[in-house]
Amino acid sequence: MSDHNRRYDAIGDDRSALFGEMDRFISPDGAFDEQRFRASLRSLLETIKKSGKKNGRFEESVNGWLSMNLPDVIEFCEERTSVASILKIVNAALDEAGSFGLAISADHLKQVISLFGGNGSAGEKKTGPDIKRKKIFDAALRVFAQKGYHNATIDEVAALSGVGKGSVYRYFKSKEDLLTQLLTEHYEIIVGRISQIFSLEHDVLKQIREMIEVWVKFIEENYIVYQLIQSEAISGKAGEATMFYDYFITQFPMFKDSIVAMNREKRLKTTNFYTVFYGALGLIDGVVHKWFRQGMNYPLSDEIPVILEVIFNGFVGESQTGEHFYPALEDKNGGE
Repeated sequence: MSDHNRRYDAIGDDRSALFGEMDRFISPDGAFDEQRFRASLRSLLETIKKSGKKNGRFEESVNGWLSMNLPDVIEFCEERTSVASILKIVNAALDEAGSFGLAISADHLKQVISLFGGNGSAGEKKTGPDIKRKKIFDAALRVFAQKGYHNATIDEVAALSGVGKGSVYRYFKSKEDLLTQLLTEHYEIIVGRISQIFSLEHDVLKQIREMIEVWVKFIEENYIVYQLIQSEAISGKAGEATMFYDYFITQFPMFKDSIVAMNREKRLKTTNFYTVFYGALGLIDGVVHKWFRQGMNYPLSDEIPVILEVIFNGFVGESQTGEHFYPALEDKNGGE
């Protein structure tokens, strides 16, 4: 290690720094560089010893550091390396600590033994990265729903997920990054479902109807995600991610082209794709807002027929009003 005092301070306060240190000794394929680890640990202990000499609390300082960081190191080892390498890490740590006249406490040894299933035999990794990531996402949704995104903290997400705070920071650089990845993953789920609709040889109007049904049902099943999407749309920022409705358009350029083509053929009473697209989504947003206001005490999907009626046929219909409020004429943009 270079500049140990700085690194010691950083490791004590920042789990991402701790994992950055561990990454130096474990390769992407899980191989452990024992000699490098021993040299670095020895140097770190020297730094702590120099600091501890001032108050005569060297052993207490080391045990304090271990208590703070060992749970996160254990999580790191479970995910990144083999049982054989973990044994080498433990053995090297015991050797280097012993050379300074230190002994690992019983509590710390119990934490290490927990890596092997509690019976001394090497067990399988208990929680894979994908499972932990999902646990973090699930916890984040609950915390964001209860506290609001801006009031929520990574500490609360970590506590609820049962995943160490350091591990959360291994997956996500910040709370904003967590939100961005959470929304992006759900964007992709929605796009995947709608892609299935476009893969069928249906008339575009039938596809629009099915898209509306999919979107409303997604909101019903994932209303917290929907609230986050709306919240970030209002604030105008979710990291560097594109807002969902814009993201949707970029994923399905053929959908826009089909609507524009129908408009040019005068099969639709519109002249601007974006006005109608955002207007239709705005109508759905209004229906969802009403659903929230009424405590979500009925299935949101019950509103689908009303939404379809308004979007496709309007509230009354020109046969009843006797008026054409919006002539179906091509605008200067050629129907776009």
